[in-house]
Amino acid sequence: MDVRRPGVDEVYEHYRRLIGEPVPPALDVALCWTVVVPDADAPLTVEDIGTRLSGGTAYEVHEAAGLDVVDLPDYRLDPPPVAVDQAGPAIVVYRLDQLGAQPAVIRRLSANARVYNAWWNVNYANSLSLTLDGEVLLAINGLFPRRPEDHPNLTFWPELTTISGFFLDYDDTDWTGRDDDWDWRAGFLTGIELATGVRLDRGWLDAEHPYLTFGGPIPD
Repeated sequence: MDVRRPGVDEVYEHYRRLIGEPVPPALDVALCWTVVVPDADAPLTVEDIGTRLSGGTAYEVHEAAGLDVVDLPDYRLDPPPVAVDQAGPAIVVYRLDQLGAQPAVIRRLSANARVYNAWWNVNYANSLSLTLDGEVLLAINGLFPRRPEDHPNLTFWPELTTISGFFLDYDDTDWTGRDDDWDWRAGFLTGIELATGVRLDRGWLDAEHPYLTFGGPIPD
């Protein structure tokens, strides 16, 4: 059996193609993808994630369904549903806006865990972050990634330095940002897969997953 792990460039090309696919969901427009890696002695369940996401608000875990329930939600629900599923020892959280990227939510998710989050929207607002036990260690803007040495906590996510083109190779003192066509969205997802081993692919997007609904607003 071939157990070879794909190389960095292979992973990046996988995500570049996935984001460019002309089929729903429109990942080139918006995505919030979170991978929660619990400590070895503190495994997590979908119900645990619901408790942490909700912050005390009532929530319900629903049986697996297609992602249309998340991508095209009933907008009478506030907030809209969130897909949550196991991925080996990790838990993944998926939706097309930024609930999973809110700092308070990520901090709650990261108790006894590492939380890797990639988020962007139609207005190019974006963030790639790593949070550990309630502390945000890294938060990187894909359009203004700066140099590796500008991120003192990069040692907690060394895989990012192996991705060719992820960081700038000059001091962007004027904050002009990227001036190339490198796909930072694919870079975000590449970094998460390299660190966690969890892959987002067409099979996952087309499959059914448990999802959460909430009884009211999520507290900050």
